[in-house]
Amino acid sequence: MIKKYSLLILSVVILFAACINKGDLDFKNIKADNWTPDWAFPLINAQLTLKNLVKTNTYVSQDASGMYSLHYSGRLFSVKAADFVNIPDQHFQTGDIASLQVPVSLPSFTGTIKDSFSYNFNYTDTSGAQLQHIKMKSGNIHLNLTSTYNQNLSVILSFPNITKNGIALQLPANVNYPSTNTDVNVDLSGYTIDLTNNNTTNNYMAYKVVYTISGSGQPIAQSNRISASIDLSNVKYSYIDGHLGKYSVPIPHDTILVSIFNNILNANIFLRNPKLHLSFANSFGLGVTAQLDSLYGLTNKGQRVPMTLPSIAVNGATTLGTTANSVYDVDSTNSTIQNMLNPAPNQIIYGGAVNINQTPGTAYNFITDTSSITMSLDAELPAWFRIIDFSLQDTMKMLMPKDTNILEKAEFKMLVRNAFPVYSSVQLYFTDEQYNILDSLVTPTSNLIGPAPVNTNGVVIGYTDATSKFAMEHDRYEKFAGKVRWGLIRGNLKSSGTGDVQIHNTDSLRMKLALRFTLNISPNSLQ
Repeated sequence: MIKKYSLLILSVVILFAACINKGDLDFKNIKADNWTPDWAFPLINAQLTLKNLVKTNTYVSQDASGMYSLHYSGRLFSVKAADFVNIPDQHFQTGDIASLQVPVSLPSFTGTIKDSFSYNFNYTDTSGAQLQHIKMKSGNIHLNLTSTYNQNLSVILSFPNITKNGIALQLPANVNYPSTNTDVNVDLSGYTIDLTNNNTTNNYMAYKVVYTISGSGQPIAQSNRISASIDLSNVKYSYIDGHLGKYSVPIPHDTILVSIFNNILNANIFLRNPKLHLSFANSFGLGVTAQLDSLYGLTNKGQRVPMTLPSIAVNGATTLGTTANSVYDVDSTNSTIQNMLNPAPNQIIYGGAVNINQTPGTAYNFITDTSSITMSLDAELPAWFRIIDFSLQDTMKMLMPKDTNILEKAEFKMLVRNAFPVYSSVQLYFTDEQYNILDSLVTPTSNLIGPAPVNTNGVVIGYTDATSKFAMEHDRYEKFAGKVRWGLIRGNLKSSGTGDVQIHNTDSLRMKLALRFTLNISPNSLQ
């Protein structure tokens, strides 16, 4: 039997030497009046605070008094100009079939005749755009030339307002009799289209056809004609200016999870003075408006609470290559956010639109293909609320000595120090490797600890202590001790629900736990 007793002591030392801090071995930290253990050691020394238990993607700020505010930040929406501002394909054709300026009728023709004609037309766009310049990233222009002359035809089609490096675009083409038509394609990458007609208008395009007829000996009739059909297609721009036209860009419906605490269970909280900070980064060369017309909170009980916001004006960039930043603050003075976040939802559902040039006009705009509008959210939730039911939870590694024949019972002594301004209680769950609960320590509804004292401003200035003892007989301990791998500590905070409380950086819930073995050893077993 003495060997078993020695093995128990050795296992205790090995199991806890690596997971207990040196300071935790000081039993002066746990008052044990009239308790002389057969063998005892510290098991847990844990502290639950609001800051330590928030999720990693939530940050905590504090004001001058030390009161916490919890922040959820995330990008709600982002769109690039090229995603919705497009240059539609354009199709242009000579209005009338062109003939010679001085029509002639010849029974046989072997010389040459040179002539020309010009056309202008309007760029068209269903958005109502009134454009001035388009810098082409890519695109194609296609010319189809048709002739009824029984002669060879040499043509140069020129666009004086489509230039590259200062040189106007020219498309040479030939129709060789007996052919009657020809097609020419040109890559427009790197070209600029000037739609202003020397700064006098918008959406203006023009071209000129210069052609030469080379006689083949066939006759020329006054009814002979040539015509041109032009298509501008697959345009990708790098820059546009002018008036872009009217657009409404959907903000897709999505959900923000508001479970911002890492280990908060059964929360039923009414927030005081919550805020939303909507941030916009806009590199479009025009102001826009954002409208969240579908915005509501959804609690874990399915309660839906709507929120209304006015249209939000978003500043635009003033010069190319810059970004305008705007912040719109939402609080109880300009919205129904107080209703939407009370009781605190675990989801916020949103949707809406970014509206561009909704009022007809000719205001000057500019964009590049990479210009973007981004909307981000910072939900600021001050730790100032009315608590009905609120739980903090943390998990730590735990190993329990396995049962031996000399164990009569296990006794636990727990010291809880409450430095929160609300009633508190603590529960310890013993779990296996997969966090399945094997047993719990505290009898439900027991171990209620009074709130910490506060000053006239509601700031905690002290703490309340409570010490409890719990015993487990041999059979109960034997069922789970060898399977324990984790200890799950849950601190339950409760108030009467009639007053507001503030959580500061000094507020915490500390738990210390010691384990004592009562051993069944006869004097003969020590010989």
